[in-house]
Amino acid sequence: MNDLPDVTPVARGPALDAFRGYSRVERALMPFLREPTLWPVLLAAIAHAIALVGPLMVIVWRDPRPGWPVVGLLLLATLTAAAIRVELRDRRRPGPISGLLAVTWMLCGFGAWGGARLGIL
Repeated sequence: MNDLPDVTPVARGPALDAFRGYSRVERALMPFLREPTLWPVLLAAIAHAIALVGPLMVIVWRDPRPGWPVVGLLLLATLTAAAIRVELRDRRRPGPISGLLAVTWMLCGFGAWGGARLGIL
């Protein structure tokens, strides 16, 4: 009479328990730092950040009047500061996400400088 299959609940495995106690920011980003097969995805995301933030930095540097490029940079800087603040609150010291964000901002700055210096941007 009942044609529905028996459904058993899925047990929580060690993969879910591995991130217990981490913040949402760390749970979202730490797999990209820990798992070597995700490093190409991380490098592609960093390259896209450089391609987005680098020209914004050049635009703001050449014309610092308030406008959308300034708002965009302030928004990205605020999100970066919020992620670092969460990590500092949870770990009480800078961790891998803070380092990743710092390196990304430095690469964006070098990309903006290099693009402006070469005349590309």
